[in-house]
This record gives sequence, structure tokens and C-alpha cells, in this order.
Amino acid sequence: MKNLVNVFSIKDLENFSGIKAHTIRIWEKRYKILEPDRTDSNIRTYSETELKKILNVAYLNRNGLKISKIGRLTEDELTQQVMMVSSEHDDLDQKFQPGKILMSAIRFNEVLFREALFPFIKYQGIEEAYCKYLYPLLEKSRILWQTGSLSRAQEQFVRNTIKQIIIIEDNLLKPVTGKSKPVIAMINTSDNLTDNNFLFYKYALKKRGFDVIFTGGILPSSEVIEIHKLKPFDYLVVNSSAFDFAEKKIGYFSSLGKSLMIKKIILTDSPEEFSKKFYDKLIVTKDPADFIMAVEALR
Repeated sequence: MKNLVNVFSIKDLENFSGIKAHTIRIWEKRYKILEPDRTDSNIRTYSETELKKILNVAYLNRNGLKISKIGRLTEDELTQQVMMVSSEHDDLDQKFQPGKILMSAIRFNEVLFREALFPFIKYQGIEEAYCKYLYPLLEKSRILWQTGSLSRAQEQFVRNTIKQIIIIEDNLLKPVTGKSKPVIAMINTSDNLTDNNFLFYKYALKKRGFDVIFTGGILPSSEVIEIHKLKPFDYLVVNSSAFDFAEKKIGYFSSLGKSLMIKKIILTDSPEEFSKKFYDKLIVTKDPADFIMAVEALR
């Protein structure tokens, strides 16, 4: 990905949106959703505006709108529809109003932003606060960036401030003493905007007494084997939102789990629901609350 010049490949769009490159090409041809430039060698390239648009299209499609209807929307109508769908649950908790909280982020005021978040963390605890408030806030800021209401810098400011909060809470955890702890490895195969979730998952696992192997960087899937050689582990968590959830990918981890005799493998932040049953020791979770439920079942 060429972030410095804001040029993206179709693979980048696939990674960020979860929409297969083949499907993106079909949508381009049939609905004129995107209009990529092409290099001298006829390779598609996309601007940040087009990245935002495919994220918006994918968001609406996953929320029940048919692509044929989305394809007929004008740019303004697309933005309005995304904002409407993303705001459907904003008023369920009158104490939590994402729009007002994000106002402090617009001016890059970290003190006010942290003060706005503090009551939720203090009274709910970081775990519940993250699932109910901080994660939705991250999603809201991402949507606002997609629709042009927040700049990239403002959206990154929100993510980084929440990231620092998670790190502080993680450092405050006291080691669990006593019986030997089950070992769980975490591997991040994603370049998507879910790094805060993965840090939160690390915190949740440490809190429950797991001996967590956390490298912090992006690694290829094959590194799981190398980690296991040096320190065998009982469970595996894969931040998998950026690679596609094709059967061959899930099949790879299923085979890996069998060969290494891993008790359970959790694939996090799935962009879609799965009805098909895969390897019985593999769990696919869609969001932080779903992940916590899966982890509780491990104990």
C-alpha cells in the first residue's frame, strides 16, 4: 500500500473492505461504483476517495442493502445512507453520545477526549466499556472518515488515544499467580484498522490468566509454526480481518490446528457471518463482545 501518495491497489481495497477483488471488478463493470486509473501495464489503481467509497458500499451491503440499490445511489445519497445506518443505535444509551464525544477529537484535544471517556471506563471497567462504548466509537469515527466528516488525521487521533488507554490498562494488570497458565499465541496477519481490537484481546486474555505470546507486529500465517517450535501453545488467536475468509484460508488454519494439536483457534473480527461448519476447534468471532464470549468458553 502506498500511503504516502494515497494510491491503493485492488488488493488493498479487498483487504480493507472484505470484498473480493473479483466482486469489486464486477461491481465496477455493472454498477460503475468505482472508476480506477490504470498504470502503463494496465494495473488498476485507486485513490483514497475510492477506498472510502468501497468501504461505504461494503458497509451498506453488510447491513442488508442490495448492491443493485446501492449502485443507483448518488455520492450524496450514499453518504447519507451510511450516516443513517450508522446512527440507528446512537440513542439507545442516552449517556453515550458518540457525536458529542468525538467533537473533542476534531480539535485534537486529548485531555477533553479522555475526560469524556473516563466515566464509562471508571464505572463499567475497561472490558465492558470497550465492548459497549470504545469499540462503537472507533467504528463511528471510521464511518465519519469514510463519509468525509473526519479527516484521516482526526480518525487516527481517535484510534491512537483509545490505543493508549488500552495499553495503560494492560500495564496495570497484576500477574495471575498460582497454578500454571495455559499458553495462547496471538498472530496479527492484518493491515486493517483493527489493531486496537487485538490489543484489547491481549488484555482480556491476560486478565483471565493466560500466558500470552504477543509479538505486536504483522506476521505471515506461516510464522505460527515457528512460534510453536520455540514455545508450544494450547490456543491460537488470529487477527484475520484483512485476509479473505475463503475456505482455503480457513482450511489452512484448520489443518494447522490438527497438526500442532491446538485446542482451539479463534479467528477474530470476521467481516461476515458463517453458516457453514468448519473444523470443530475453530471459532470465528465478529467483534469484541463476541470474542469475550468465545474466551469465556475456553476456561
